[in-house]
Amino acid sequence: MSDPQTLIIDVNETFPQLRRSPLIEAVIHWQAHATKELEPETLKAELTQRLPDYRAIQIQYEHGIHVETPLQPDGSTAASAVEHRTQWIGLRLENEYKNRVVQFTKTGIAISSVGNYESWTTFHQEALNLWSLFYELAEPRIINRLGVRYINKILIEEGEKPSTYLKTVQKSNFNPSLKRDTFFYQETYKVLNHPYSINWVCTQQSEANQQFLIVDIDVFISPLPDLKKSSLIEHLNKIRWLKNTIFFNSITNTALEKFGG
Repeated sequence: MSDPQTLIIDVNETFPQLRRSPLIEAVIHWQAHATKELEPETLKAELTQRLPDYRAIQIQYEHGIHVETPLQPDGSTAASAVEHRTQWIGLRLENEYKNRVVQFTKTGIAISSVGNYESWTTFHQEALNLWSLFYELAEPRIINRLGVRYINKILIEEGEKPSTYLKTVQKSNFNPSLKRDTFFYQETYKVLNHPYSINWVCTQQSEANQQFLIVDIDVFISPLPDLKKSSLIEHLNKIRWLKNTIFFNSITNTALEKFGG
């Protein structure tokens, strides 16, 4: 007899196609420390050659200040020595259409799709190609975290409430004369019998005299010692299923109709 708490992940399940999707950003992110010494200018030249679609490449630096105050033998302190430190942390790449942004750092690689999102097939295949390049150049030994994050922005029209679109929004229990202007709500989950975790965040924000819901779903596995491509594809497809299941089970029928589902 099967355990009723066992979640069956069906990566072949289909979900509604949204003609007016509220998605504003999708991210696939690997946290994996480089074991190979990387030099920024050499790496920039290599990526320029290997990734011709990403013409804008910037080296990113981290700036810091270290202050040391020596203690004298008599217990007094000498003048403080201030040291300014600058070190490179990675490269930021952007394609010519400005709808793909890549962060190539010493601790991992992330690809973001902003604006014109095409499809999971296209997006995750490009992410896998970038990971293969990172793996070749940085030689990580383990993936500390592999995650997929989708951020949605939903306009709340005049007279509507967050519950118009989301089943999971908590109602305000304050005085009816008080109108809730913003809120922040977060839930975290462990997926039973599977190695995945989920962060589900919903906020209500004001912007230019309009109200929006931001629905942020982050599904990840941590750590992942198996770096084989077949394993990555399997986990990414399962993570995508979890992300879609969470999203479509949290929105109302009104939301589904508004998004063109």
